[in-house]
Amino acid sequence: MNITFATTFPSIDIKYWSGTVFFMAKNLEKKASVDYITNMEDVNPLSLKLKRRLFNRNKVYYTDRSPEVGKGYAKEIIKRMSSSSDIVFSPSSIPLTYLDVKQPKVFYTDSTFSSMIGYYNWFDNACSRYIKEGIKAERKSLENCNLAIYSSHWAAESAINDYGINPQKVKVVPFGANIHRSLLLDDIKDIIKKRDPQICKILFLGVEWQRKGADIVVEAVKILNDMGLPTELHMVGLPELPINEIPPYIKNHGFISKATNDGLKKIEDLIQSSHFLFVPSRAEAYGVVFSEAMSLGVPCISAKTGGIPSIVKNELNGIILDLDAKPREYAKNIYNTYSDKNYYNKLSLSAFNDFETRLNWDVAMDTIIKYMKGL
Repeated sequence: MNITFATTFPSIDIKYWSGTVFFMAKNLEKKASVDYITNMEDVNPLSLKLKRRLFNRNKVYYTDRSPEVGKGYAKEIIKRMSSSSDIVFSPSSIPLTYLDVKQPKVFYTDSTFSSMIGYYNWFDNACSRYIKEGIKAERKSLENCNLAIYSSHWAAESAINDYGINPQKVKVVPFGANIHRSLLLDDIKDIIKKRDPQICKILFLGVEWQRKGADIVVEAVKILNDMGLPTELHMVGLPELPINEIPPYIKNHGFISKATNDGLKKIEDLIQSSHFLFVPSRAEAYGVVFSEAMSLGVPCISAKTGGIPSIVKNELNGIILDLDAKPREYAKNIYNTYSDKNYYNKLSLSAFNDFETRLNWDVAMDTIIKYMKGL
């Protein structure tokens, strides 16, 4: 099978989209012949210039979903794709919106446009024209594609319910973990055994304090220490913490880049020495960081929102509570899980097994290749 991989990113470099497009592409290469169309030209016709002038006033007019940009992408893909291509694949619905070719078209992403409006605050300042064009473009992409594959049931349900798309063309395939290596079961058992039995170590990974629920994590860890369970909180992603007085049990490691070998090793070392990854996001389309933690046998703790329930599952790989759960409820669940050493060990091994059988890129791409062969 010859696949044309079309993306709006300048390249498939690991620095884009937290490495997701890189790992997606490289694992697809293991299953098929892949030609890349990246670094597509920006179009800027007079109509787009006029729209910017007209709508960029009190609100922002973004151009990524405009008909002008979408048609420009389609034209460039047709110009650059190989004559031997069997299928066009993209990690976004955007390049396929206006693409008119005989080959089947498939996209694989983590959300729909409608699911993000009013959910992520990134669009709070977007003008109504952009919202209108975005919804229209997403509908056209869904109608135009042969398969719409999403990383979660939350996103898939939006495609079906918000756009009325035939459920048969919508599939759910969880993203894999963006890691370079996979350990064996004996390695994971050894990692779990080496974790500190006297201090519960909790890791928070995130660059947004409020959206990622860092305030909940900080309060829950305080409660755990007040309950008599010695607990350390290791925080990665934030150069400075918005806390007046940082208690000694909070260790801030700042921002660590996964794009460097040293940075990647630091993060992996922090994950594997932690008892839990705790990121109770207020909004999250997916959350690859959870599957990355599970690849090292670390149970995850989060909230029921967005795509997270497709990854984190109670008694399988971690703890997931309702979105309105208070820090004390999280603290009680962590206390009970950590205190029962046999249960904690079983949960850690179960988390690793879930990574091995469901949450890795080999499984994801095997499933997607099977779907594409059926077109």
